Amino acid sequence: MDDSRKRAGAEAGDKKINNEEMELVKDSELRKVVNDLREDSVKVRERSDPLNPDLEQKLEHHIMKGLQDGRRRGIRYRRSRVSFQLGAAAVCMLLLLTAFVRISPAFAAFVKEIPGFSGFVELISYDRSLMSALDNEYMQIVNKSDERNGYKLTVNGVIADHQRIVLLYTVEGPGIRRQDLGAMKHEFKDENGNDLQAGIMSFYAPGEGETEGMVQDYFDILMSSEDQIPQKLHFKLQAGGEWLEVIVPIDHRMFEGLREEIELNQTIEVAGQKVTVKKAVITPLQVLIDFESDQGNTKRLNDFIKLELVDDRGISYKTDTGFGDLDNSITRRFHSSYFQKPKTLTLKAEGILMSDRDMSVVIDTEEETLISRPDDRLRLIDMTKRTDAIDFAFELDQSDDPDDVMRGLMLFHYDGVIRDAKGKEYPIEYGDSARKNFSSFHGGYEKQGTYHYHIPNAEYAQPVTIDIDQYLGYELQDISVKIK
Repeated sequence: MDDSRKRAGAEAGDKKINNEEMELVKDSELRKVVNDLREDSVKVRERSDPLNPDLEQKLEHHIMKGLQDGRRRGIRYRRSRVSFQLGAAAVCMLLLLTAFVRISPAFAAFVKEIPGFSGFVELISYDRSLMSALDNEYMQIVNKSDERNGYKLTVNGVIADHQRIVLLYTVEGPGIRRQDLGAMKHEFKDENGNDLQAGIMSFYAPGEGETEGMVQDYFDILMSSEDQIPQKLHFKLQAGGEWLEVIVPIDHRMFEGLREEIELNQTIEVAGQKVTVKKAVITPLQVLIDFESDQGNTKRLNDFIKLELVDDRGISYKTDTGFGDLDNSITRRFHSSYFQKPKTLTLKAEGILMSDRDMSVVIDTEEETLISRPDDRLRLIDMTKRTDAIDFAFELDQSDDPDDVMRGLMLFHYDGVIRDAKGKEYPIEYGDSARKNFSSFHGGYEKQGTYHYHIPNAEYAQPVTIDIDQYLGYELQDISVKIK
């Protein structure tokens, strides 16, 4: 962006300040908040490049992996912490930050109580639900800390509803760096000292203003429908060898009565396969929609194609995660329309990803050859024998996936088994035996996915058979279900 455009943008932004706001920003702290937000919005406009496809692929893989984990681990479902460092090309995720340039006096007074708030806005700006909540002052300020031997943990604020907690925190201390966050151990317990039964995620973008010694981040905690948000959340984080703990009160009065449940029970049929949309729950931070597949379906249902909610103004609310498995039952979580108060809300998709059942691969581990497979899109590209394990690397050509973003599949059953020629079963586990490689994806015109698994290094009666869980295949069909 050239200087003239920058000046024009800045001047246009300045003209939007009314007299009441001018009085407010005379306060030095509030003025800094306003200036920080305006500077961030300029940076966003300068860097609004397309999102890095590799980032989207990695994100989609972890989402799909989490869905499978949730199905198999039941109530003990817990998403691993996912940390992605976004490059300059990913700054387009921050575009919603520009909404905060038109900062209201009430909101400025609200955020004054949170030091460095503009950094948190940058972290959560990809999430329309959270940005909308903040714009409506829907947030609990905490500002509680624990400090030991030079290390300090501060919980700055909490955004919560009936099933979701977003915890904003700052960690400080010698040598603290953003790239180390993923390795920091953490614990969440309820007021009774029990481990929190929830999915826990963290996505972050690097903050330009951050220096070594202090980092801001957040945890996104998703409770299942069977579990309640605790009254008090015990949050522990290990920094520099020190365990720090902050007890975070969750004010349930903030979201009391802010829940709309809509019974639907509408059945979708695509290529003879049936899925029932059971109900929708709308809260300030998410829209939850329950799906249940017909037990008589002959295909294995893997996911919807381009699933979204669309309101009467044409605004799209995306889905980024959920609990369960579409082949049985699943609850998908969408960005919330709560504060937009749309007149209508419609669930839309362009079809369903589905694959044949009863597919398998057959491998001779002595000859290190792939004997049979569903088709030539799947290849065994590496087999490494180690002392206790045999590592497999499979490559799958996913170039015909109809969606815009390449997604990861659970190629083989999670915690599944293999069978040798005598019918004896052995475990097969996701990832290589060193736990360093799981899945990787290459975008572009030819989408390629690489999937790593390992089995025990045993004396097998050759060959061995591995049953396939998810595979390629889809049916295109416009899907539309009125939610409200």
